[in-house]
Amino acid sequence: MPFHSNINTCAGQHVPRLRVPECIMDGKFEWNGKGFCGQDIPHQFHQYQYPAPGYPKIHMLWKYGGPWIGTMTATNRYAKMYTDPSLEFVVSQSIWNEGEVRFADVILPACTNFERWDISEFSHCSGYIPHNNSQVNHRIISLQMKCIEPVGESKSDYQIFALLSKKLGIEGPFTEGKDELGWIEQYYNATDMPKAMPFKEFLKKGYYVVPDNPNRNKNVALRWFAEDRAIDTPDWGPRPNNQIAFKGLQTSTGKVEFIATSIKNFEDQGFVDEHRPAMHTYVPAWEGWHSPLAKKYPLGMLSPHPRFSFHTMGDGKDSFMNDIKDHRVLVDGYYYWIIRLNSKDAAARGIKSGDLVRCFNDRGSVIVAAQVGERVQPGTVHTYESCAVYDPLGKNGRSADRGGCMNILSPDRYMSKYACGMAPNTAQIEVEKWDGGIYETE
Repeated sequence: MPFHSNINTCAGQHVPRLRVPECIMDGKFEWNGKGFCGQDIPHQFHQYQYPAPGYPKIHMLWKYGGPWIGTMTATNRYAKMYTDPSLEFVVSQSIWNEGEVRFADVILPACTNFERWDISEFSHCSGYIPHNNSQVNHRIISLQMKCIEPVGESKSDYQIFALLSKKLGIEGPFTEGKDELGWIEQYYNATDMPKAMPFKEFLKKGYYVVPDNPNRNKNVALRWFAEDRAIDTPDWGPRPNNQIAFKGLQTSTGKVEFIATSIKNFEDQGFVDEHRPAMHTYVPAWEGWHSPLAKKYPLGMLSPHPRFSFHTMGDGKDSFMNDIKDHRVLVDGYYYWIIRLNSKDAAARGIKSGDLVRCFNDRGSVIVAAQVGERVQPGTVHTYESCAVYDPLGKNGRSADRGGCMNILSPDRYMSKYACGMAPNTAQIEVEKWDGGIYETE
């Protein structure tokens, strides 16, 4: 739909978000793989470097989106990065004063979704799970109506970018003279929706339930493969191996492979990755009960996505979420994150439910509230990642955090040698009753 050419002037330089601190603080970094699992296989074995040839180092960071310190790994690195002299200027565009907003030189207050217009397909996961609609029987096109004007001096993200484009002299190409509602109308009219409902009617009603098409293709997934036919289901992923006949799976052989021939071919060329072998096999975790690290830090930490907040959304905003005892616990006027311990592990450490405890390893310390019971087995603790609050008791990145950023304790290594994805699901820690110390390190 764009009517103007768009050029990304930074397309020649990029860094994996897991290594932003190293790039900024060390000034140089090299890695394999483009930084996202969705790239084609050859990209995963290409070596990249920062700064890229002909490009400068990072001097300014514009932080937009969820807090890194709560969602990435070994995140004391990010707190140290923000205070490093090489990072000269930081802009934070955020709704809430949370996470690393505290490090910004300039804060651009963004409004909430109640203060701006938007359009979406309800419960649709496009981008991660195309052709999927979760927990609904029909596709639902919904209009997010603006309820009130932005509070105070806050503005919508679009308004912020529009004002910035005006300062840069490119407001015309960026906005094309349209506000948010104008873009929604243009997007709406670029689809098949006007055939079912005029935009004015949609603007008044606010939603449209897409009826089922009785003539749609109802072929069973992969039936085409079993019957040696061309693909006739809307599968997503790399283009089919057989570009002419559109037959076969998206593997090098077009068949089900017990040994991945694509990876095997790269292994034969010397690109051996012990954590992603051509044939599936058991690979011991780098941190676990059997690793030498377990002698120093005997408890395995499980830290899945939060059950109650969505990543950092909903947490740390003084909302009803704080009243959920399995999310945060109020102790001496402060809402602490929780961690679950087995009763045997708790008894051995003199810990009871409701006690404030220090969870720590070589990467840092986090102060949380203990919840003792039998929901986890001995030798294992359970908590959640994606805390929205970063509240160090002393120096940033060098003292215990009582906000609940458990990802301070997770490892910062890649999931494998040639894949830049994070691997936070295996970490060894120790837990002790908190004595009130701030535990500063250099």
